[in-house]
Amino acid sequence: MSDTIELWVVAEDESEVPVETGSRDGGYTGPRFGERTTEKLIAITRKRVPVDVTLLKRQMHGMMQVVDELFIQSENQTKMQLDEVELKVEINAEGQLSLVGNGGKLGNTGGITLKFSRPKS
Repeated sequence: MSDTIELWVVAEDESEVPVETGSRDGGYTGPRFGERTTEKLIAITRKRVPVDVTLLKRQMHGMMQVVDELFIQSENQTKMQLDEVELKVEINAEGQLSLVGNGGKLGNTGGITLKFSRPKS
């Protein structure tokens, strides 16, 4: 067994696909006969790709520092204790960690939900 850790992520990949138009059928309302145009469609495919574990660890470490500072800052500014922070993150094909916003436009996305709680004393 090797000492290296392999981590894979399923990521979406966008690519432009040229589509040539210009043929006629019964409901055709496009270019005139003989005139050809090229349109571009966006194709989204899912692929399984390896992730740079060192980069991911470094980014996760930075995010954990921010969460720790949120707990401390909350107590310093408001004199109240923040008991819990819940974050949703995604890992892209390059292994970059991103916080997922809650603006309602993302729809049904995958991701990892991390829930940090203050230890009960």
